[in-house]
Amino acid sequence: MFFQQLIIRWLAAQVLQKAKKEILNVPEKNVSDTKIPDECSECSVVPKQLCCQNPSDTSDSMVVDLGFVFAMPMEAAGVADILKQHQITQGNGRIFHTGIFHGYRTAIVESGVGQDNAGRAAEVLLDVFKPKRIISAGYAGGLAKRLKQFNVCFPEILVRESDGKKFYVSNSVPEIIEESSGLETQEKQNGKLILLTTDFVVGSPKQKSLLYQKTGAELVDMETFSVAEVCRKHQIPLLAVRIILDTAEEQIPKDIQRILKDVEKGGVRLAGSVLGSFFSRPSSMIDLFSLKQRALRAADQLAKHIAAELVNR
Repeated sequence: MFFQQLIIRWLAAQVLQKAKKEILNVPEKNVSDTKIPDECSECSVVPKQLCCQNPSDTSDSMVVDLGFVFAMPMEAAGVADILKQHQITQGNGRIFHTGIFHGYRTAIVESGVGQDNAGRAAEVLLDVFKPKRIISAGYAGGLAKRLKQFNVCFPEILVRESDGKKFYVSNSVPEIIEESSGLETQEKQNGKLILLTTDFVVGSPKQKSLLYQKTGAELVDMETFSVAEVCRKHQIPLLAVRIILDTAEEQIPKDIQRILKDVEKGGVRLAGSVLGSFFSRPSSMIDLFSLKQRALRAADQLAKHIAAELVNR
């Protein structure tokens, strides 16, 4: 029995380590040419402009043209991997990437999952890097059957599921849509995409269908609306870009939904989700690795479409 417990513990450790590396993070890259900026002598945060001593440094070297908000490292990978003069920085509990993206000085923040995380990250991004516009980008789930896997979408109407509040965005400062304006119906008739932001993972076809019928939204995420609120507050143009990872007819396995919910928690809770999924349904690891491969492909396609959109505009 003692040796059996040792074997189980070893196996659990191996599964957890591999799952966290392969599923939640992006592949390790060669950063030998990456410049790491100076750290703060007081708290060892890099760059020092992000530490508690200098929260609002506005030197020219920190000011950028574009600010990206991605929830997870895997979502940011497509853009981050092709940055020129790439710098990886840490501060305020988040990872930042800076560099040149197709001629634009760029700062990327990995916010973490959820509206609260995205809103706080957008505030830090604006406070430190002063971007001229923000791009909220990443994965989305399809609510309308016409949207297929890997479709890249540029929604122009944002809806918050919790209270029905609406914004209109089109690479511009978000505008509030009043219920009496009739703008939602008009824009739908003109083919404008509606993005719904929720506080929960939408994993089943039934959930997706109900939300589509209730709101008219064709895709769903968990961050964009809060980023739009920050942009409206600071009068900063916003471009929303999302790539469909799971379609309206696709069921996300419940154990994967549980892991996705716990991504923002991290630590013990995340470990419990990964191990629980493995021991209750070993085949879930295959689903997780499959999701990882799909997500990496989606991140690359997302970066290409964002670059094309910037050129066209």
